[in-house]
Amino acid sequence: MHLPSPFQGFQPSRRYGQHFLIDRKFRKRIVDYACLDKHDVVLEVGPGDGCLTSLLAENAGNVIAVEKDPRLAKLLNRKFVKQHKVKIIEGDVLKLQLPKFNKIVSNLPYYISSKFMLFLTKKTFEMAILTLQKEFVEKLIAKSGASNYGRITVVVQHKMEVKVLDQIPREFFYPRPKVDSAIVRLIPKSNPNKLFDEPLFEDLVRALFTQRRRKADKALAHFLRFKTGSLDRALVNEVSPPGLRVCEMTVEEFEELSNRVSLTLGS
Repeated sequence: MHLPSPFQGFQPSRRYGQHFLIDRKFRKRIVDYACLDKHDVVLEVGPGDGCLTSLLAENAGNVIAVEKDPRLAKLLNRKFVKQHKVKIIEGDVLKLQLPKFNKIVSNLPYYISSKFMLFLTKKTFEMAILTLQKEFVEKLIAKSGASNYGRITVVVQHKMEVKVLDQIPREFFYPRPKVDSAIVRLIPKSNPNKLFDEPLFEDLVRALFTQRRRKADKALAHFLRFKTGSLDRALVNEVSPPGLRVCEMTVEEFEELSNRVSLTLGS
């Protein structure tokens, strides 16, 4: 294993979940999956040693690389000081006011995977190519009823098409993580099922999955009691999917339930 200059001697941080992808073949594959051209502005989160950043800059119009670790941000600024296509931004991507971008390509730090997915559901972009923990990717593509089917599955599948493109064994990272990774493509749906109230949908999904094994009508009753301060049993019976447990509801059933609740609460 070796890191490029000026990163020699750099010690990756567990706090920031740093695992550098050191295999050139997979770095090139990631860039190829993104189908970049000179009109693309790419957001890269956690650029690490900048090797993927360099490939992105060769193929895209501009690269916005966001690095939270101030040590790495300093090294990256030194590495790309003469590369005007690359803009290094130090900070937390979840809290920054970002320049406009149309694609996201990242070897994402594992610890922000869930929050970053929720972040993406509120952004406008054309495509995201992300390297993520394999088990987390399996959550994103899970089917209703599966043990790994949950809130993040429903919220992401509501907004985006998810496709697994490749697998990356753990030995191609430094330091070596405990799990393998996968490359996934996310494309926003052109015609997602319309929701009358997106915040209500997110609140509903979050609340119901805190009781994932309960019957949907009982979990919904708890949610409505919290939401309205009272409980109308007739309302619960009217809008709940009959007989299903929360974890058995499909994404479409969550969308339909959210709209029925929205209409009823608004009436």
